[in-house]
Amino acid sequence: MVSRLMSAFSVLSVFFAVAMTASAQDSLAWKFESGESLKYVVQQSTQMVMNADGKQNTMNMEQTMDMVWKVTSAAGNGGFKMSQSVERVQVKTEGGAFGVVQFDSNSKEPVTSPVVKSMAESFRKIVGQEFAVTMQPTGKVTEVVVPEDLLKALTDSVQNSNVINEDTLKQMMSQSPVTFPGQPLKKGESWESSQKVELPFGTMTVVSKLVYEGTEEGVARISQSPRIEVLPREGAEITMTMKKSEGKGLVLFDVARGRITKSDLDLKLDLEVKRLNNAVQQSMRQKTSMVLAE
Repeated sequence: MVSRLMSAFSVLSVFFAVAMTASAQDSLAWKFESGESLKYVVQQSTQMVMNADGKQNTMNMEQTMDMVWKVTSAAGNGGFKMSQSVERVQVKTEGGAFGVVQFDSNSKEPVTSPVVKSMAESFRKIVGQEFAVTMQPTGKVTEVVVPEDLLKALTDSVQNSNVINEDTLKQMMSQSPVTFPGQPLKKGESWESSQKVELPFGTMTVVSKLVYEGTEEGVARISQSPRIEVLPREGAEITMTMKKSEGKGLVLFDVARGRITKSDLDLKLDLEVKRLNNAVQQSMRQKTSMVLAE
């Protein structure tokens, strides 16, 4: 159960929004050329402390994802069509019921651990799959097409189909890593970005306050302060209550090239997860960075 929740948060962490501008009043926009390819490395460090039945358990997880965006053609309204894929996943966990667990989707070594086998089965359904995405210059994603092979794999897997389906994948992939309000901004101006994902335990909403802090040497700085809310799903086997959510981060956006060069996010969550009559109190500290690989 915990691993499923952590997976949901991990995917969402890559897609927290940000944005905007330079000098007095300037406009920022994503810029791509047909045929170009961008590579992003997303690193995430998570510490989770769980309290249940008077016992405390701590789990640490380090995760690295290599992502590739391939621009295929222009779309309407100045937008772009591209494929987005995860090419490699590396995970290391310490603590919890299984101790030290390591996984690398590129590894050719035989897998003997049942935990790693389960992890490999889940991640390898997604690694290498190309999602067709249409993005506007503002960063808004207007269309997502999920690979048919991935849909079939999820349908054939009872465990995964209960957690992630086609609609959930589309919602996750629709969360642009940086969106703009579509108008010039002055230094110090702020705006909000709201994103929703439907999950088995309820609706997760991420609301981010974004502040344009100006441009230095062609790089726009945007601070972000996200908060997470969860609306429980009636009748769900698992219910999650978000007791506290706070975070802060900074995004660096190359104005001339029209893309993120680096983003950092530090997120703290206190929540309660209930299943039947069992309640687990959880505190999570998660640090995520996204870097454009040159």
